[in-house]
Amino acid sequence: EFVSHFMNAKRIYQEAKYGNCVFVGYDVDGTPKYCAMRSSSEKSGFKMDAVNSDKSYPFYNEGKSDLLIVSESPIDLMSHATLAKNFYGKDWKEDHRISLGCLWDGALERYLQSHPEIKRIVFAVDNDYLSRNKDGVFTNWGQQAAAKWCGKYGEKGYECAIHRPHLKDFNKDLTEMRKGRTMKDLDRQRE
Repeated sequence: EFVSHFMNAKRIYQEAKYGNCVFVGYDVDGTPKYCAMRSSSEKSGFKMDAVNSDKSYPFYNEGKSDLLIVSESPIDLMSHATLAKNFYGKDWKEDHRISLGCLWDGALERYLQSHPEIKRIVFAVDNDYLSRNKDGVFTNWGQQAAAKWCGKYGEKGYECAIHRPHLKDFNKDLTEMRKGRTMKDLDRQRE
């Protein structure tokens, strides 16, 4: 359902030459401005943005509510939407959803400019609890960014919250929950 939705919206396609997944961000006129390519194989770590891509144009699903859910990657956006529908019984299309393509909020700034109806933002970014900085110190980049953005966008008048995945990201949570693991299992797995 999720992949079909985005394929029909021309936001996802499969590259013919290598079979990579391609995620597209558009401007308000429907012109492609951003293109992220990712390997479709779990054995490959291929990640690349197309030349001249502008990350300030997010991969997104436009909703109807006043809530925007912000993810780091298109896969996490779709995984979070899948969890919302299949595990929590929510209409995943009701809320706006964007992917930043990284931990830079330029795409969020651009999306908010063209969507004045948005009043609430949930940051559903990675839980990098095992990441280390260059000095070897544990640094949770995703959650640090989410906390910073809550302050920044809270000062702009938005109600902000953080939805932290149990494991590294919502895709990992989803794949583990599909194996029958509960949220408590996921919390224990992280420890």
